[in-house]
Amino acid sequence: MGDIREGPRPTRVTSFCPRSLEERPAALFKGEKFICGGTLVEKNWVLTAAHCHVPGFIGVRLGGQTHKDQGGTEQWRYSAKVFKYPRYNETTKDGDLMLIKFLLPVHVNKQVKPLPLANRCPVPGETCQISGWGSTTSPEGTKPLIWGPRYPTPGSRQCRRIYSDSITANMVCAGESRSRADSCQGDSGGPLMCDGRLQGIVSWGPGICGDPKKPGVYVNLCKYTRWLQDTMRRN
Repeated sequence: MGDIREGPRPTRVTSFCPRSLEERPAALFKGEKFICGGTLVEKNWVLTAAHCHVPGFIGVRLGGQTHKDQGGTEQWRYSAKVFKYPRYNETTKDGDLMLIKFLLPVHVNKQVKPLPLANRCPVPGETCQISGWGSTTSPEGTKPLIWGPRYPTPGSRQCRRIYSDSITANMVCAGESRSRADSCQGDSGGPLMCDGRLQGIVSWGPGICGDPKKPGVYVNLCKYTRWLQDTMRRN
């Protein structure tokens, strides 16, 4: 299987263009240590990858221009409850998603606002964007938070040809063979946005980031709509 992009090697975007503050993802921390990216999906809920889970309280920083920014636009919240997808498989990374409920909801404003969940599955070839706190290189270096360029989602058949049995029906690939756009160390749990909606979560990929022959692999959130909605409604 490919690089799971966790622990000291969570994923990063390897090709980028800056975007407005309204589109900044969340940054997850254990103490002062940055863990992963995430996405605000409701005023008191952040969605991230299950492999980003750590024991104890998780700090979540929203707003600001970098994951270390203290420019006054950021809001800090802390986990009250954590819900990993119950059938998450640590080996295959199938079901690699986790909801974090805050102790207090955020104040929604221009810099901090939820990203709506996708209401359909992605179409092969649809152009999407990834976002992250990472670098433009692999494996070291850091840059301000960024939204990557738009690039297509290969069909599931093409994705399985690349990764063989590692790809399940609950995963989606995204990458650009011509531009080397990809995610790499630093952005696990971050968003894949298609048509203005949260379509996927950065999960895993090849050991070498930006490999034009091997796109990044993301949680296909359209497969988990009912679990996401039920979990947030019941809690």
